Amino acid sequence: MAQLFISYRTSDGKDKATALARDLGALFGDEQVFLDKDDLRAGVSWRAEIAATLRARPVLLLLLTPELLTAIDGNGRLRIADPADPVRRELSDALTGGAHVIPLLCDGLDAPPTAADLPEPFNRIGEFTWRPLRAYDWQHDLARLVDDLRALGIVAAGPAATNGGQSATPTASARRRWLVPALAGAVFALGVGWYAVQRSPTTAAARPSATDPGDVTGAWLATLATDETLSLSLRQSGDQVELNSRPVAIGRRADWADYRRFWRERFGSELDFVTYRGKGSASSLPGDRLVIDIALQIVSSPGDTLTDTGNLHATLGADGTTMTGTLWLNSKQAERPLRLVRTPKSN
Repeated sequence: MAQLFISYRTSDGKDKATALARDLGALFGDEQVFLDKDDLRAGVSWRAEIAATLRARPVLLLLLTPELLTAIDGNGRLRIADPADPVRRELSDALTGGAHVIPLLCDGLDAPPTAADLPEPFNRIGEFTWRPLRAYDWQHDLARLVDDLRALGIVAAGPAATNGGQSATPTASARRRWLVPALAGAVFALGVGWYAVQRSPTTAAARPSATDPGDVTGAWLATLATDETLSLSLRQSGDQVELNSRPVAIGRRADWADYRRFWRERFGSELDFVTYRGKGSASSLPGDRLVIDIALQIVSSPGDTLTDTGNLHATLGADGTTMTGTLWLNSKQAERPLRLVRTPKSN
């Protein structure tokens, strides 16, 4: 039974709940994290399934978003005041079952609401220690939450959490969450770099065939937008893939302005370059093209201080020289299209 239950308002908490489930699942094991959209079985009563999970006394992670507290129904009444409201039922069942509750203050709320002003059972959340969970400081907030969960006795479970996340037969839930390796999640929670990827020499393109899905080892140019490209090096060994990038200049990038300001205030220095690193899997079914799935870390360059995490998911083209896929960054809470072109080996 899952030890961690994520409760959220779908209207403005779904993306953050999904990212939180993915990162906690990478560390503690997907089977330890209950997220309704992934873990409700077909043909069962969703209320009964959730109630049964909460009776097992998991830790309830309550995502406090603006809509969770202020959403109204068709009659203009607060949804959290309605005994039938799903989020209210989840919190009520958790408290009745003796679960530990951790309210997570999300973006859009500058301070915890006054619990005494909230309807039951939300008027009890003041009894518990609050934690922030902000997109712009995702790694720091998540690391602190992970420390809290470990202090509560939450431990990794299952082979996916004890074998670097590279289970030979990943579960359906793990595939839905992009097979983020547990090793990456564990070490970014500590807020330090977790391995050094050595750049490998580029090799000739391995053209996929009916029996050989190909190899992605070599240099690649990744295009995220018309004016944004990354020079990447990939190294494949069997079903394992490592990624490293050249330093990326962010000093003039508008999308990094807020984080650079935060960095300046926190460390008293400028953040002008970052490097992408990653480790993941390469897999294919018979007759299908090779798919790579890589857990990413974006670190300062120099310094290797973690600034962001995410995921790269791409499929190798039939000619072995291109890949198309998506890039997810937790700080953005959004997915971007991605195209990679193999760089010819220089003589």
